[in-house]
Amino acid sequence: MKHVAAYLLLVLGGNASPTADDVTKALASVGVEADDESLQRFMSEMEGKDLNEVLEAGQEMLAKFGSGGGGGGGAMTSSEVVF
Repeated sequence: MKHVAAYLLLVLGGNASPTADDVTKALASVGVEADDESLQRFMSEMEGKDLNEVLEAGQEMLAKFGSGGGGGGGAMTSSEVVF
């Protein structure tokens, strides 16, 4: 997740096509070490893809899950509290 976040921040900062080295440097600038294997896997997945299209596709996938939760249970009454 840290690689994705750094990549997105680099794009927002004006780097339209961040490299693995860019991501590594961005993470290092805040004291975070990049995981080379994970970063390379992420970069290969992003290769040749437009970020906006990737985000849009992800949003469509998330929409299939629906929204809203089942809600939590009600608060316990004083008669239900066990000491």
